[in-house]
Amino acid sequence: MATYQHSTGTFIGKGGIEIFFQQWEVANPKAVLIIIHGLGEHSGRYGNLIDALQNKGIAIFGLDHRGFGRSGGKRGHTDSFMDYIYDIKIFVNMIKDKNPNKPVIMLGHSMGGVLAIKYALTHAEDLDALILSSPGLVPTIEVPAWKEKLAIFLSKRIPSFTMPSGLDASTISHDKEVVKKYMEDPLVHDKVTPRFYVEMMKTIEECINRCSEIKMPLLLFQGTADALVKDEASKIVYQKASSRDKTLKLFEGLYHETMNELEADRKKVLKVVTDWILAHSKKTSGVKHAAAPKTKTKAAAKKPKAPQKKVSKSNAKSKSKKK
Repeated sequence: MATYQHSTGTFIGKGGIEIFFQQWEVANPKAVLIIIHGLGEHSGRYGNLIDALQNKGIAIFGLDHRGFGRSGGKRGHTDSFMDYIYDIKIFVNMIKDKNPNKPVIMLGHSMGGVLAIKYALTHAEDLDALILSSPGLVPTIEVPAWKEKLAIFLSKRIPSFTMPSGLDASTISHDKEVVKKYMEDPLVHDKVTPRFYVEMMKTIEECINRCSEIKMPLLLFQGTADALVKDEASKIVYQKASSRDKTLKLFEGLYHETMNELEADRKKVLKVVTDWILAHSKKTSGVKHAAAPKTKTKAAAKKPKAPQKKVSKSNAKSKSKKK
C-alpha cells in the first residue's frame, strides 16, 4: 500500500482568521482520522501515531486551532469555544467532500478531547467514531475561588489579557527527548487569556453534564500517572457515555502524552489505538447510534449547514510534498 502523501494548506475560519491544516493522504482510504490537538501545541506533534498508521489505508487530517501553531489569531485566546467548533466544522466538511462515504473518526487529545466531545455533541451526524486521549475534563491543578472570580471579571473587562497557562512540560512524557523537543518547539506556547479560561471551564462543565448523549463507538485511553489531567476524566466519560461499543484503557504509570512515551510503552498504546481505528474503519453513517443500557460495559441524519459559508477546496491553499 502506498505511503502517505503529505500536504499543508489554510482556510478562513470564523471572523476571517486563517486556519492552518495538514493532511496525510492515501488513495481510496478505508477511513479518515481527524486529529484535534491539545492546549499549547499543534497538529505537527502526532508523528508517532502517523507512523503507526503508515501503510494501513487510513487518511489523516489535522488543523491548528486559532491562536495555536501556524494558525492566525491571538495566542491562546478565543472569544468563544464555539469558534473552535465552527473552524472544525469547516474542516470536517472539506474532508468529507474530498472523501465521500468514508468513515470519519475523530481523535481529541487533552483540551482537544474537550473539543472533540463538544463537536460530537454538536455535530454527531458527522462522526462514525470518537477517540479521546487524556481528555482534559478534570485538571489536576485546582484554581482557588478568588482566581476563578478574577478570571470571570477579567474575561468581561480585558478578555484578551495574556497570562501563562501553568502547564508543566516536564510531566508530558517520561521520554526526556520528547520534553526537550516540546520546550524548544517554536510553535508551542504557554499562553492563555481570561476569556479562554472561562470558555474552557464552561465547555468542560457542559461536556461532563452531557456526555451521556454520546452514542457512537468510543475509545478512551490515558496514563494513570497523568499529572495534568486526572484519569477520573476518562472514567467519567466511559461510565456516562451511552455507546454500546465503548472501551477504556488506562496505562499504568504513564504520563499525559501516552502516544509520546518511551518507545516500549508508546508501542503498547499505539497498538491499542491503531487496532481500534482499523476495527472501526467501516461506514456506519445513516445508522442511528443507539444508547446502551447502563449495565452494558463492553470494552471495547441530515447534514446541517456550516455556521457560515463553507470554504471550498478551491479556496484552500495547498502545498504538496511527499513524506
